[in-house]
Amino acid sequence: MAAVIGLRANPRRRRYREILSALSRHGLGAFVNEAGWGRLVPFQWGLMGHARRDSRYTTAEHIRLAMEELGTTAIKLGQILSTRPDFVAPDYIAEFEKLRDRVPAVPADAIIAIIERELGGDVADLFLEFEHEPLAAASIGQVHGAVLLDGTRVVVKVQKPGVAATVFQDLAILGDLARRASGGQLASSYDLEALVDDFAWTLRCELDYIREGRNADRLRVILASNPALVVPAIRWQLTTENVLVMERMEGVRLAGSLELPPGANPRALAKAGAEGLLTQVFEAGFFHADPHPGNFLVTPDGRLAILDFGMVGYLDDQLKFQLMQLLDACVRQDATAAVYALETLGVLRTAASRETVRRDLQHLLDSYYGLTLSQVDFSRFLSDLLSTFRRNHLQLPTGLALMLKTTAMSESLWRRLDPDFNFALVAEPFAKRARSRRSSAGALRHQLTGAARQSAIAAMSLPGQVGRIASRLDRGELEIALRHRDLDEYLDRVGGMVARLGTAIVASSLMVGVAIIGAAEDPPGWGVIAPLWFAGGTIAIIGLAARSLLFRRRRNRH
Repeated sequence: MAAVIGLRANPRRRRYREILSALSRHGLGAFVNEAGWGRLVPFQWGLMGHARRDSRYTTAEHIRLAMEELGTTAIKLGQILSTRPDFVAPDYIAEFEKLRDRVPAVPADAIIAIIERELGGDVADLFLEFEHEPLAAASIGQVHGAVLLDGTRVVVKVQKPGVAATVFQDLAILGDLARRASGGQLASSYDLEALVDDFAWTLRCELDYIREGRNADRLRVILASNPALVVPAIRWQLTTENVLVMERMEGVRLAGSLELPPGANPRALAKAGAEGLLTQVFEAGFFHADPHPGNFLVTPDGRLAILDFGMVGYLDDQLKFQLMQLLDACVRQDATAAVYALETLGVLRTAASRETVRRDLQHLLDSYYGLTLSQVDFSRFLSDLLSTFRRNHLQLPTGLALMLKTTAMSESLWRRLDPDFNFALVAEPFAKRARSRRSSAGALRHQLTGAARQSAIAAMSLPGQVGRIASRLDRGELEIALRHRDLDEYLDRVGGMVARLGTAIVASSLMVGVAIIGAAEDPPGWGVIAPLWFAGGTIAIIGLAARSLLFRRRRNRH
């Protein structure tokens, strides 16, 4: 009884049990596959709750099924991992992208109760019409159609009940697991805690519908100069942190059969969509980061509407400059310059990996030698580049990794509209303008002004820092530790040599001393001394050998 009460009083412990239950079933299948026993354990027969089918489950499918069962946080984790091809293999990305579907809807009564609580009134008083059947259901919320009192058609996006509490609990568990794994082998290649922090920030932002509405308003301003693109207007008087009401966009989703409205120009729409993304990336540094086909539709008047603004990416000026350095190096097929750009991005963790990365990049760039921009398959090039990063355990900054994945997804989307679409040709003028702005007199003046300001702030704070260091030195509170990377190994070797030398000296002294004592006897006492001399020498030799063996084992452990 006490155990049950304790379990109820500790929701995190109960959640741990739910996680372990799902992982024990679906994770078992993944382990069996990795161990090479997949043919011997037919999970596709319906064992342990798996759906029955003819083909065997892959490891990636087992993990995706576990994520589906674990709910919102795991589903969003899978969706975000599908945007990180710099360290997630393509077969896993393909499975994680399926997590956008297969999410059950919440009954309309529960959704209506949330709307009435958040907006402070009856649904019948807030809307002229409200559709009980959802238009879409996602891991965090679901969308219902409605008509405002003035006759405007809108969609109402509502956060599912209990989602926020479960998410915050799961994020705490993920943080604990990342800290526990920080000393493991995977953590030596990737910064797990930073990855979890980035994921937590993204998920918390998606839980805030006010932030999502602001994202839509910001994108509408960025894309205002492109008449072929449209972003729905937000109805702020009916929007809260858990309810978002926006203009309803009618049209044909790009996820469908692409039976476009009469008069729509698919080639022009593809170019407009690509130009819109490039404007967001190179000019604003703020971009829509969830470009799957369901989030785009072609309106009856032939425009391209963008939907769902929960996931966005950011690129500051410094990151954009470093990206330009990397792309310029790739265009020039200069692997050394590309490695330098990666160093400035901070993704090369050790000096030893520098030459390996340079060699792999050179092999990649050589495979595109002599091709013009019109001949380059940009999506294929990005895939090859990200595979090189993944193979060398290079963890890109979140914004940059998200941008590269968004670009690759977008190109495949525009090619659905225009099979001859070439992203590199559309991107070239944007890249040139970005480079010219970076090297312009105004940009250089701005950089010099910023550097001077930072130097002045550092100079003003320097006397205080020096004074604090001097005070700590006077009080004897400051210790300086120097550590050479390979010094410990050399010290161990020298210590072993000294220990063996000391043992040898003691053994030799013992043997010589016994001999002198024996010779000094009158008559010489060799009958007694010889056994002692032999025993002492044997003990000394055994001690020396044992000391050498222990030292060698200790060095091998290090």
